Amino acid sequence: MQYSFNTEKYNEIRNLVSDELYSIENNITDFYCGSDNLQEELSGLLKSKSKRIRPLLAMLYLKMYGCEITPVQIDIQSAVELIHNATLIHDDVIDNSSKRRNRETLHTKFDNSLAIVSGDFLLAAAIKKLLNADSLEIFKLFQKAIKNMCIGEVNQYFNKFKIPDFDEYINKCKYKTAELFMASLVSSAMVAGIDINSAKDFAKRFGITFQIRDDLLNIIENNPDKPTNNDIRDGIYTAPVIFAKGTENLDYGIEKTKELLDNYVSRVQKCLNKAPDNKYKQALISLAELLKI
Repeated sequence: MQYSFNTEKYNEIRNLVSDELYSIENNITDFYCGSDNLQEELSGLLKSKSKRIRPLLAMLYLKMYGCEITPVQIDIQSAVELIHNATLIHDDVIDNSSKRRNRETLHTKFDNSLAIVSGDFLLAAAIKKLLNADSLEIFKLFQKAIKNMCIGEVNQYFNKFKIPDFDEYINKCKYKTAELFMASLVSSAMVAGIDINSAKDFAKRFGITFQIRDDLLNIIENNPDKPTNNDIRDGIYTAPVIFAKGTENLDYGIEKTKELLDNYVSRVQKCLNKAPDNKYKQALISLAELLKI
């Protein structure tokens, strides 16, 4: 069974910022990696079907407050997508995944060494985009996000086959996923001159919710690109295992995780209570609702 987003509803939300997302699509492949063969593969990966949920979230949030989407905002969100895809390339090497978005992964097509270098190259391309913001504070924000994402992965490695407590789990969700959501939205808020704390709180909650959903799908979804239960097999114990107090009684853990997910969706939506009431706010509320399973 597939638990993907409601495609019709998601596309309806995306259409509200389709011009901006189109600009980002064109902007993220504005580089040359030194090899026509690799250039083709990287461009194919970057332009393959993707939710683009981070820039989507940022564009909707900015438009909710009536902000103009400037070339600098496009560069920032393009950098976010480049960073995200760099981590996916590295993750595919770590997880030995053979498919990504119905495409052969880079390490499978070439080898681990070239895949790792390719991910590093996308990080360099992201840095170039971020420099266009001409802001040391934004640069520091992304440096911190990338550092914490790495720390999240390091901690996960050294805690394999250990059941974390609930606070440790939520903190891992923040480091692994919410950090990039926060960098994306807070940097955009800084450029636009809108409240940074509100943007940070919303992005953090959304990112944690997104990771809880992903962890739940790892247990219950039948996805050929992501083998079911591969987290459990690899000793990465997430919310369902925490609630079940082990890897056996997972039905109980799954139901409790669904409740946790619903609770976090409500927290995300509550962050928007004081935001201007317009179609972009309603789109963000609906986007959060799509995270439910």
